[in-house]
Amino acid sequence: RPDRATIVYCNKIREAYKNVNIVIGGVEASLRRFAHYDYWGNNVRNSILVDSGADILVYGMSERHIVEVANAINDGFEAKYIRHVNGTTYTIDSLDEIYGDYKLLPSKEEVTNDKMKYAEAFKIQYEEQDPVRGKVLVQKHGNKYVVSNTPEMPLTREELDRVEAIVNAKIE
Repeated sequence: RPDRATIVYCNKIREAYKNVNIVIGGVEASLRRFAHYDYWGNNVRNSILVDSGADILVYGMSERHIVEVANAINDGFEAKYIRHVNGTTYTIDSLDEIYGDYKLLPSKEEVTNDKMKYAEAFKIQYEEQDPVRGKVLVQKHGNKYVVSNTPEMPLTREELDRVEAIVNAKIE
């Protein structure tokens, strides 16, 4: 597996299939949806969404919202225009494209050059993880903006039981 596998694989997919929708998720994508410190390079890197060229990022556990994204794509939406689903992150060209309230994080450039700005951005991200009271978070990356919707609500006990039943049925 290559270093920064999501970035490598997405770029290969984009090379082979120019216009296909690319949705990324999982631990790597979830933890790197904003500018982040990269131990391999000992530097601050762009959001994985920017570097991978993916259209949308699904973060967190995603049992519910990955289905919502898949249904929207199946209904003919391009992934890059699916902007209403909680627990997703996408890129835009202008702040005018955001509907509603949002909180602006220090930019990628600011967090790269100033450790206090990096700490500030991290603190804001941490504080806004509440799916009820959290805010949409936005971080400028060059001439684009990375927009992360509020987290998805946790599954109810009934939903968790249904997921467990499906997983157990497939294992047997």
